[in-house]
Amino acid sequence: MAKGKVLEKTTANATRPDALVFSAEGDGPRTHVLIVGVGHYPFFRAGGPNADNSSRLGQLASSTVSARILARWFIEEYRYPPAKLGSLALLLSESKRTPFETKSGKWNVPKATYDRFATAARAWHARGNSDEANRLIFLFCGHGFGYGVLTSLLFADFDFRRQDAWDSALDLGKFLGGMETCAAAEQIYFIDACRRPHGDLLHPSAPIGRSPVHAKSLPREGFSTSRNAPLIFSTGDEQPARGRKDGASVFTDAFMKTMNGMGARDDNGDWRINNYSLLEAMSHVSLRLTEKDFPEPQQPQGGQSRAFDFHYLAEDPISPIYLVRDHGSACGPGDLHYKIGEEPVVRPCAHDEYEVELSLPLGGYDFTLKNGDVELARARQRAAPTFKKARLK
Repeated sequence: MAKGKVLEKTTANATRPDALVFSAEGDGPRTHVLIVGVGHYPFFRAGGPNADNSSRLGQLASSTVSARILARWFIEEYRYPPAKLGSLALLLSESKRTPFETKSGKWNVPKATYDRFATAARAWHARGNSDEANRLIFLFCGHGFGYGVLTSLLFADFDFRRQDAWDSALDLGKFLGGMETCAAAEQIYFIDACRRPHGDLLHPSAPIGRSPVHAKSLPREGFSTSRNAPLIFSTGDEQPARGRKDGASVFTDAFMKTMNGMGARDDNGDWRINNYSLLEAMSHVSLRLTEKDFPEPQQPQGGQSRAFDFHYLAEDPISPIYLVRDHGSACGPGDLHYKIGEEPVVRPCAHDEYEVELSLPLGGYDFTLKNGDVELARARQRAAPTFKKARLK
């Protein structure tokens, strides 16, 4: 858990230009996080009195829920000893402004317009620029267009009716190019947005957004380390990103399960999640969450990186075991009996349930399926990352 001097609480209506909701002082390298969640777009369909109800885009229910979950996780759970959490900045666009609440109190945050983001991003760059061993992490949850680095991320003041509409979008490729001028050699970018091409929205030579920091020739001149900057998208090229009406996005659900232990490896004698195991675990969760409901299940994509550790677990990992009956039979009606440590657990199985998913701490388990006092089947399996399967027979 990140520790340090927490910022003073803001007054009821105050916001910080740099969007900070957490800051920890200390010597040595630090991780600095910038999170943007755009759910309410006032100028898109159903956005309010100024909405363009003919707009091709509408409101998002999952983006700000996801941004809040991710921000809280970084503040309370993120562990990376080489560069402990030094700061977290958060911008949100919600139909009803609600403070961001942590153990340290309630915080007002800036609305996620482009200009507010630009101010926060320049401050984020400055914090990372103090040490080449710093780490920067950027997460965006909202609407987007594009293909690869030719991606536009849309902020809350984006209005298709304006002649300068794309001035309220971030040109992700130019932003990545500009951020190479920052001393922090490790920079990680997570983008939870649709990746449909711009199509007829723009002329091929038209700008697709702006960047608050600009690229320059020889961006690492004077630095001793080259940049390692993976770009991880929640979905594939030309694919939508899946949200939910009442909860976190598919990407965020996959991220949280991965950080809980599904992406952990113990090759170094402790449990760590690296960038490759992270992508493997997130892909597995995303596929399971979307394969039944969509013809093309959501699969995260990443690239442009060398291997690195992302997060160290404080405890043993939690990962799923998937139990199925032999010969394709339903698991129920019945009850699944097993123990977590010395604590007995009884888990009911429905008559139409063909797979039971259990998220369990590291270790071995004996499972017995019963209908009343009648034993139906048994299985033995070990819970360990990324997942395990077992047949009840």
